[in-house]
Amino acid sequence: MILVIGAGAAGMATALSAALRGADVTLVENTASPGGTVARSLIHTLGGLYDSAGRYINYGLAAELAERLTRADPLARPRKIGKTWTLSVSPEIYRRVTEEWLASQDRIRVISNCRVARIETQAGSITGVELRRGASPFFIEPEAMVDTTGTAEAIRLIDPELVLDDSERAAAGLIFRLSGVNPEALKFPGNIDLLRRIRAAAEKGLLPDECRFVWVDRGVSDTEAYLKLSVPLGADWRNSAASAELAIAGEKILNSVLAFLKERAEFSEAEVSGRGELGVREGGRIRGEYCLTADDVRSGRKFADAACRCCWPIEYWNPRSGVELEYLPSDMYYEIPLRSLKVSNLRNVWAAGKCLSAERLAQASARVVGCCWAMGEAVGNAIASGNKEAE
Repeated sequence: MILVIGAGAAGMATALSAALRGADVTLVENTASPGGTVARSLIHTLGGLYDSAGRYINYGLAAELAERLTRADPLARPRKIGKTWTLSVSPEIYRRVTEEWLASQDRIRVISNCRVARIETQAGSITGVELRRGASPFFIEPEAMVDTTGTAEAIRLIDPELVLDDSERAAAGLIFRLSGVNPEALKFPGNIDLLRRIRAAAEKGLLPDECRFVWVDRGVSDTEAYLKLSVPLGADWRNSAASAELAIAGEKILNSVLAFLKERAEFSEAEVSGRGELGVREGGRIRGEYCLTADDVRSGRKFADAACRCCWPIEYWNPRSGVELEYLPSDMYYEIPLRSLKVSNLRNVWAAGKCLSAERLAQASARVVGCCWAMGEAVGNAIASGNKEAE
């Protein structure tokens, strides 16, 4: 049995990949349902699925995900933003489609509201994992474990030295959905003018200073808008009280921005129709057998043990100055080696998704949804194939 911890993009892909190759999988999620950051934080533009020409950059599960989403909702469609292609889709559709996909696989057991309490290791391998669901602990002995928490939470329990934490992290995102927006409000170039007005108001003190980095984007339907706040993370961001304070502060900023927007005719009828949870872009990365570097990304490096391809720009949300974008040349892509998903010095422990082994700026490119699906598929395939060879 393969234990996958975290039912976000990478975790769901790992579970599906391994199950489709005949492995039994236990997928553990510490919230009430699968879906990860996309579903809980209200991500409506999925990056990392397409190359610079709008073609799939990875086939397999990532491409199948896009096909399933577009079949499920006629409003789901590829959308070009700047120099990149995304898939515009409702987070609720994403949640439903991925839940149904997991449920269709008899070899996958999903355990929600469950967390890892303790991990036992012996001679460079994990030998047992204690899980807790509510007050009830139970113990399992997986053949392999994959940390797809995005923040390397399981690996920290084995040894904190196996996790790389930067002193300064990328800012998190807090997203709100507005409904009742005039369809003309966010068409180019009016959308650019709107952002300039918000930032100018913040610089003049008419809006909170944090509004300098606010992003407003059109939604999946013409009458929606998504308002994204940039939220710097302190050292104590894992603390639930600190997280709650960030959410309260975000709500205050939202109210200020919404009042500002409603002064414009296009937003006069706008109301909040969705609130996302804090979306952590960078919460710690494993120390793997290889560390993907920013130079690997910029040079389009290829690897003999490639797990997947990625061409998303280096998109770093600087907590002090806002988003910084560094595009790769058109038609260039880089590869992520499987070694970046294998934890150092542990025989049967892997990671996939946002907590891959990578430099900070390399992670700022590789962390996007489509790439996480492709990483997860590669890890599930590697483990399941390895198990078959060992039989």
